[in-house]
Amino acid sequence: MKQATNFRLDENILTMIAVLAKDLQTSKTDIIEQAVTYFAASRVGRKNTLMRFAGTLSAAEADAMLNTIQTDKSSKDFDLAL
Repeated sequence: MKQATNFRLDENILTMIAVLAKDLQTSKTDIIEQAVTYFAASRVGRKNTLMRFAGTLSAAEADAMLNTIQTDKSSKDFDLAL
């Protein structure tokens, strides 16, 4: 069952939602639900790319990788010796 929710959105966003709902012949609620679902899936997808390393790194290597990422997020130049 759907639950009523209140939040504030910029007028431009509200216009986009209304136009999309009309063009796609669906409700504004459906547009919001699809947008949130898509956004969540894209975030999970980014996290899952790290899963390809699961089981291939030792705990020390994984800790070193996470430490490198955390200490220098803007640097693309680091050696992980994989």
